[in-house]
Amino acid sequence: MRRLSGPEVQAQKVAELGLDPAALDMMSVEAIAGALRRAAGFLCPCTAATLVRNVVAPLRGLVNDINEVKEQIDETLEAMVAHGDLCELRKCDEATGLMSPALLYATPPAFVVRESGMALLLGISSDQLSPLPDDLEARIEYIAYVRKLVPLANEDLAADLQQLGLVELTYDAWLHYSEDQTAAQFKSEIDRVLEAQTPSREIPGLVILDSTRPTRYYRGRWTEPKSHTGRFVARRSQAYGADLWCYVQLKDGQPEIMLDLPSKPSRWRGCDEAWHLQLAIDAIRGEPQRYRLLTGPAGSRVLQLFSPVPMWARRRWNAIGEPVPITGCLFAYRISEEEFAQEVKFARDTLWLEEVVAT
Repeated sequence: MRRLSGPEVQAQKVAELGLDPAALDMMSVEAIAGALRRAAGFLCPCTAATLVRNVVAPLRGLVNDINEVKEQIDETLEAMVAHGDLCELRKCDEATGLMSPALLYATPPAFVVRESGMALLLGISSDQLSPLPDDLEARIEYIAYVRKLVPLANEDLAADLQQLGLVELTYDAWLHYSEDQTAAQFKSEIDRVLEAQTPSREIPGLVILDSTRPTRYYRGRWTEPKSHTGRFVARRSQAYGADLWCYVQLKDGQPEIMLDLPSKPSRWRGCDEAWHLQLAIDAIRGEPQRYRLLTGPAGSRVLQLFSPVPMWARRRWNAIGEPVPITGCLFAYRISEEEFAQEVKFARDTLWLEEVVAT
């Protein structure tokens, strides 16, 4: 019997996740995503907090800063829900009209095929690390939380994956996103729903996204309402489960009317509509949220974002680009020069973003 060092334990656990311990450690996004998938296979349906807690606990004593790791696990889980490995659902009690706490469900193993023939792997196998045989498993490209399979010459990869029991999703069905609208059109639709709500009084645990604060520091925009007047994207606490997303009208810091998000039955989460709405609010104010362009390696460009965007935008960029770790922004994607012009147009027309201009 021999006592293993911390790095040796990490290397063993990375290998157990089907990853290369010579290239990755447990702090890598690839390993964290693998650990989340494995835990979700056993625990789901469960709350996000439960899933994160069960991934964080075994890492105590193996990493230097457990709080930093927890933050990275939270961010990776958010990205995986956006990508489609898990889905977040809430149920409405027909008797009371109240919504249940949001639960995460592991989606079944599935794939989406790009025009190039490359397959994006989605979902989680509940009883094993992967539903794929060893030869296909060895060919998976792990890029952050995204898993890709590139077909060999004359290989019908889609047919092979279907034979193994994976569900093929059409690209359009997986990628489905909001139709192009102006920011004013989108906001006015939600304003009309808000105005039809009954008056609200005290709202426990209310915090708002202050649109007057700089758009390039997302966390710094959150604040408790004080003398604020107007309409704001917000979150409110509930007795059990994560805080709820909402849209609220305030006068001198006091709630007048409130709308829980999403504003209508939707496949998307409340946060997706909330982030899209905040993009519209900022654009209408003349202070749109920003993106930054950098030159990437080998004929590519890097698109940097400073605030969250709806999951349908993340899915689009997961399909045509690669998430890359980079400092100075919230997240970033490396995109080929051939795809880049279209993605910049998408960012401007659908998300109402504007480029950061160096001065």
